[in-house]
This record gives sequence, C-alpha cells and structure tokens, in this order.
Amino acid sequence: MDRDLLLLVGLVFLPLAFVALVSAWADRRRPWAGLMLAALGLGVAGWAHLTNPAGPYDWRTLPQIATETVARYWPR
Repeated sequence: MDRDLLLLVGLVFLPLAFVALVSAWADRRRPWAGLMLAALGLGVAGWAHLTNPAGPYDWRTLPQIATETVARYWPR
C-alpha cells in the first residue's frame, strides 16, 4: 500500500479518536474505541512517516501530498 495513503488514513483517524475520547469522557464511560483509534492512527501515520523512502514527511507538504494522493486514487 502507498505510504502517502497510509499517512492520510492515519491522520484521518486522529480527529475521529479525539471525538470518541471526548464523547466517552462526557458520558463517563471508558474510552476504549477512542484509545484504539488513536493508537491505530498514530501507529499507521508514524510507520508511514518513518519508513518513507524519500525521508520523513514535512508538515508543510501535507496539502500537496493529500491532493496528489486523492488525484491518484480518484476514478477518472
């Protein structure tokens, strides 16, 4: 699988994890789903970041990476 796509998937999981954690905190229940989403998002994004053959990703290039990856996988 493409590392750029894995990075973007991991970065999409992180805000979802935050919402799940806040929701669990507000309902006074254990945040298992939020913790698993956070671990999965950090793990996938971290793995893609560290094993990128061109070197680690730079945060300033994320919009460019996102548009190139969406354009690569979007059906024409």
